[in-house]
Amino acid sequence: MLRLIAIVVCAASISACAHMKGHKGGDHHTDKKMEHHHEPHTARVQSERNFDETLAALKSAIDARGFKTFAMIEHAKGAASIGETLRPTTLIIFGNPKGGTPIMQADQRLGLELPLKFLVMEDAEGGVSIVYPDYPHLSKEYAAPGVKPRFEAVAGALAAIAAEAATQP
Repeated sequence: MLRLIAIVVCAASISACAHMKGHKGGDHHTDKKMEHHHEPHTARVQSERNFDETLAALKSAIDARGFKTFAMIEHAKGAASIGETLRPTTLIIFGNPKGGTPIMQADQRLGLELPLKFLVMEDAEGGVSIVYPDYPHLSKEYAAPGVKPRFEAVAGALAAIAAEAATQP
């Protein structure tokens, strides 16, 4: 009987190892549907400017369109506060209650996605990107009435702001 249990345990272990062959770590969940939800749904614009110029141009483009900047979070400063380093990475949180309120009236959970956000980040080679959420994808995730056209308009505005900030004059 012990021999049978040992054989079953050994077979299960071999099966698990075969299943994991080539696995590179991370989430062991293999359900494709779940993996889809782990993919970041973002848009990225490569900037022609350095980090500080990109950040200043982005803030200027946001202000010029009448948005209110609620916060700027400098993640590199946060890392430095605990003795760690992080390449320049700043999150700008901004919006306009006139535009955001109707979206949240359709589904209050959208308060997790609003206000709007841009992340400006410098890569290891010194290149700078402006990253922001894929709002048309979010409209599919929430499927609230009337949100899709509003999020498409938001996506267009964010794309225009990012393109303006990323382009040298």
